[in-house]
Amino acid sequence: MSSLPPNPALARLRANELVKLYVTGNFASPRHVDFICRSGGFDALWFDLEHFDLPTQEVAVLNLVARAFPVTTIARFKAADYQGVMRILETGVGGIMAAMVNSAAEARQIVQWAKFNNPAPGPGEVTGTRGWNGGNIDAAYATVPALDYIRHQNTQTMIICQIETQAAVEAAAEIAAVPGVDGLFFGPGDFSVASGVPGQIDHPDVRQAMGRVAAAARSAGKWWGTVAVGPDMCARVYALGARLISPGGDVKVMQAGVRELVKTFGGLPAADGGPSSSGVRA
Repeated sequence: MSSLPPNPALARLRANELVKLYVTGNFASPRHVDFICRSGGFDALWFDLEHFDLPTQEVAVLNLVARAFPVTTIARFKAADYQGVMRILETGVGGIMAAMVNSAAEARQIVQWAKFNNPAPGPGEVTGTRGWNGGNIDAAYATVPALDYIRHQNTQTMIICQIETQAAVEAAAEIAAVPGVDGLFFGPGDFSVASGVPGQIDHPDVRQAMGRVAAAARSAGKWWGTVAVGPDMCARVYALGARLISPGGDVKVMQAGVRELVKTFGGLPAADGGPSSSGVRA
């Protein structure tokens, strides 16, 4: 029989160590995942299913590619129904990031959908009502003993609740305290929009809300994370206690890469008509 490996990113977070998180959605593909994993620069990959149409089968393939490396996969989506949660978990991802969680009641429901009932739970193991299918990727295609599979899913697959609205910030302490919720993830972009300061992720109101999320996680004995743009913001959120930190991902990489390539032509004279010229000259 097979055995299931522990979740390396979750182990680091439980040890209060930094987990570097890369996000992909626009350019999510097996080759892109392989490319990023081979870089060795990230501990976890965030598949953005909230804003991009990544079917379950594609998520499964992306996850299988990442499994060749010590990289944990996390699927972000709106966990609004049981089937959506269950099917994503069966792709074998190392965690789910539930978007727009605004109350402890929502968090409890997500935990129930994501956790199996275990007749003999271990210390600290949270159980739920998840439906059974031991023949999928997460159970190594029925090659893992049933109780081993259940225990692994209940203890090694992380559940992260995103805090992105004022209501969520107000309820952050209650959300963090829900058994089975492993951590919180503050969304500065969505919070800035909801607060009337769109795009100003370093605005004082956004900073204040982030501080409240940090305190909520700390009071519940949970870890938390966020997006940090640039070294200064990264250092600041780390000092505030964030351990799951994303500097961005595929779109940012493409933009930076294209700008770098264009520098190649910096010493050459511009074509007649400037860079927007559509004419072709011999």
